[in-house]
Amino acid sequence: MRLTIAVFALAAALPAAQPAMAAEKSAETYIPFANTGGIQDWRALDDKSLYVRGTNRQWYYATLFSSCFGLSTANGVAFVTSPGGSFDKFSTILVEGSRCPVTSLVKSEPPPTKEKAEKKNNQSSSFD
Repeated sequence: MRLTIAVFALAAALPAAQPAMAAEKSAETYIPFANTGGIQDWRALDDKSLYVRGTNRQWYYATLFSSCFGLSTANGVAFVTSPGGSFDKFSTILVEGSRCPVTSLVKSEPPPTKEKAEKKNNQSSSFD
């Protein structure tokens, strides 16, 4: 009897959890008009992710499907947008002729400064 009540209580709680999961998925966003100057700046974090700034001065964090060779040292990239002209998780970047698909694009704080990134890397690689 207690097991039955516990099962019903759990089943009743599951639908309540679904909106929370839907809210997490809604964190995905897009940069409108990316094909007509909607992207002002970008900064590679490594070969698998980059920060992109829209014309609204909002920073976005893009995660790539896999490592994109040369991204962290590239002087320029091309943003291949959706047919509607927006840059989103279904878009692609081109780095030295290689296509690198995006898997996630979310709003972000500005990228870390070079000094902060170097300090973090030095702290994580020290052997005290």
